[in-house]
Amino acid sequence: MQILRRLSITWQFTLLFLFALGLMATGTIASVTQSYKLEIHAKQGQILAIDNTARSIADHYVEEAQNGTLTTQAAQKAALTAISAIRYQGKNYIFVYNKDGVVLAHPNKAMIGTNQLNVPDAKGKIFLPAMLDAAEAGKTFFQHYEFPRVPGGPPQPKMSSMVAVPQWGWIIGTGVYVDDVYADMNHEILTLALFFVPLLALYLLAVFASRRHISSMLQGLSKAMRHLADGRLDTKIPYSDRTDEIGTMAETLTRFRENAAQKAQLETEAVASRRAQEAEAQQRMADAKRLAEEQGEMVAALATGLNRLANGDLASRLDQSFPTAYEKLRVDFNDALEKLQETMYAIGQNASGVRGGASEMMQAADDLAKRTERQAAALEETSAALASVTDTVKQTASNAGNVLKVVNETHGAAAHSGTVMREAVSAMSEIETSSQQIGNIIGVIDEIAFQTNLLALNAGVEAARAGDAGRGFAVVATEVRALAQRSAEAAKEIKSLISTSGAQVQAGVRLVGETGEALERIVEQVGNLNKMVKEISESATVQANGLAEVNTAMGQMDQMTQQNAAMVEEATAASHALSSEAETLEGLISRFRIETQSRAAAAPKPRRAVETVAAPAPSPNFAGSFKKISGRDDDWDEF
Repeated sequence: MQILRRLSITWQFTLLFLFALGLMATGTIASVTQSYKLEIHAKQGQILAIDNTARSIADHYVEEAQNGTLTTQAAQKAALTAISAIRYQGKNYIFVYNKDGVVLAHPNKAMIGTNQLNVPDAKGKIFLPAMLDAAEAGKTFFQHYEFPRVPGGPPQPKMSSMVAVPQWGWIIGTGVYVDDVYADMNHEILTLALFFVPLLALYLLAVFASRRHISSMLQGLSKAMRHLADGRLDTKIPYSDRTDEIGTMAETLTRFRENAAQKAQLETEAVASRRAQEAEAQQRMADAKRLAEEQGEMVAALATGLNRLANGDLASRLDQSFPTAYEKLRVDFNDALEKLQETMYAIGQNASGVRGGASEMMQAADDLAKRTERQAAALEETSAALASVTDTVKQTASNAGNVLKVVNETHGAAAHSGTVMREAVSAMSEIETSSQQIGNIIGVIDEIAFQTNLLALNAGVEAARAGDAGRGFAVVATEVRALAQRSAEAAKEIKSLISTSGAQVQAGVRLVGETGEALERIVEQVGNLNKMVKEISESATVQANGLAEVNTAMGQMDQMTQQNAAMVEEATAASHALSSEAETLEGLISRFRIETQSRAAAAPKPRRAVETVAAPAPSPNFAGSFKKISGRDDDWDEF
């Protein structure tokens, strides 16, 4: 980290770019290496496929010889001819050895019939025995060695593998030159490069353009700082119209230039005064020496004061008396230092006040955060209780609905009972009417029985008068009279029963009427109860809806409380940042030597009273601006 702080921003950008470029290069190399391994693996698979193809040709002729279609010699010759004629991927070929290492088929005719078992390659490597042993054992083995592409040509790296035909003792093999693999890989790499190189070029242009732009802005500000340090106060500060960190730095430099211009004006006035004194000394030769000494002392004192001022000593004053003509310069210089000291002291006090206020803000923010947490917990508990009340009210509304349904059914049953009672009253009235009619009929029957009794009595009297001739008729009359008497008695009993029944029917009609009236009152009361239960159900529903809305509002209040908690955290962070800025400002002000007590009493002559200048309210960007020019390495780490 210390090394990075010593480097310029341009070099930091360059190192960052080189790091990214190194990562890209590492990834590219790893990708190419993996692609090469995959290509080698693919070539090995191709070699095995060609070996198996050649062995299948040999197996075909082995079957021909075993079937007797061809002789073994003819079959071997035909197999060697067919295998020797195979070419793939240009000039790649297939070779055949026997298990003793004698060449049976090869494009180089000079090698056919020779034993290559212990023949080394160009680097002295004996490569054939290992391939023959692996083929006879049925193992897959790839041998790397050097072999010329054409007879007499330079040896080149080659990779081969062999398979066995055990019936004839043949070992068939083929191989590819590694340079061909590299050629294929180079073609793929070139294809990828044609696509990615323009993109890389655009990326490099964008990086260099951004680096150049930022570097040019910083160099412009650095150049302006050097000009200001050299005293060129007419230097134009670039980028002051920007709103980013560069603009803040430019604005700070502008303020510094204005302050330096005021200081330079004082120095210019002092120099002008000195030149005027020198001119007057030349005109007045008599007073030249005295004036020169006085001016020398004045200039020395002024230079000492300016040197102390340049070193940050705001408590120094020009205590040495100046000539009368230049006393005002000394007084003005001391007054300027006094005002500057008071201003810097006020700024320091304001910075301390800001830091104290920031501490209070931090404490208040912490307290507010705790209260917000407690409020959030209370809101959560209230929301849970309100949700429980809402569920209870909903259950009450549901129960009221069920009661309303039962009351409706009861009202219907009571109304039906009233209808039945009215029908019963009507039926009882009809029964009473029928009883009265039966009573009338019984009265008629009683009258008939009485008349029959009288007739039977008269008949008996007449039969008695008739003597024996009317005796039979008298018996009949007696029987009729007896029947009439029994009928009259029965009619009286029936009439008595009907009278009793009529009285009971009337009592029943009265009771049924009273029951009907009671049922009507019950129906009316059930109707009223129905209305009341309905109102209760509607009120419970309205309350449930209202509680649901209140529950929703409580949820929103909970969310707002959470948001307030987040805002309190942000305010706490801001107060911490403000306190840090105030400490930075105090550190900057501590570079100046400031005395709170005026040194006017030490002057040899009375001085003008210096008005106390109230410290101006700090600008919102004041602390930030001072921090930008403080020269701390931490602030430059952002670049």
